[in-house]
Amino acid sequence: MTPVYGGHATAVRDWPGGPGRALLIHCSLAHSGAWKGMVSHLTASHECRAFDMPGHGRSAAWDGQGVYQDAVCAQIRGMIADWEAPVDLIGHSFGATAALRVAAVSPELVRRLVLVEPVFFTAAYNEDPEFRVRYLSRDNPVNAAFEAGDFEAAARAFLKDWGGGQPWEAMSNEQQTAFAEQMKLVQAVFVTNNGDPDGLLAKGLVARLAAPSLLIDGAESPEASHRIVMALHRLIPESRVETIAGAGHMVPITHADVVGPMVSEFLA
Repeated sequence: MTPVYGGHATAVRDWPGGPGRALLIHCSLAHSGAWKGMVSHLTASHECRAFDMPGHGRSAAWDGQGVYQDAVCAQIRGMIADWEAPVDLIGHSFGATAALRVAAVSPELVRRLVLVEPVFFTAAYNEDPEFRVRYLSRDNPVNAAFEAGDFEAAARAFLKDWGGGQPWEAMSNEQQTAFAEQMKLVQAVFVTNNGDPDGLLAKGLVARLAAPSLLIDGAESPEASHRIVMALHRLIPESRVETIAGAGHMVPITHADVVGPMVSEFLA
């Protein structure tokens, strides 16, 4: 029977280990299995658990009601409630934005925090308003495709910058169809990626974050990604940054053998 977290039927993967507890939150268009390479480096010290966000993997579809990040944060809180808090949170991309929000709003739930390329654009915008103007005024094929209702074109454009490098033409028809459908969820996270949920910045919650934090990005990732990481690094009191040479946005998958030991050492 599929468990329910945050009111949502949620598919869960567990990797036995211990004695620590690590909860991992995947990126948009992925699923919990994306963590398997990294988890192999963590189980000596941690029991690891990951889940599929709504509309991803084997979890139930999102009903489109409310704010998507709220639903994911509710899943995280529900899963932490199954363990004895605090736990270690590890998030990638959009998953990292949800991890950051939970850690900042409810510091008692999180011992240590790992953010891999969090797409919390507002942090970079606030630090450099000129970058915000330049970034939002550029030609954006993803937004253009959204406006045209062409989710396949949106998926092609999105994966070019934020994917793992696999050409669209090399994907199966099933993969292409799934990615195109999930682009509706990418569209849904715009409001929080470019907003300030719970006043994370305006209320100083990130600046008072209690959990020691590791921020990771890829050297070949989009400029915005590095700007976000550095902006958060300058805000979070106890944080450090690691940039992975030769890596892009999908660094925890493509470079799991580099990122995994780094995270393991940080969580020790």
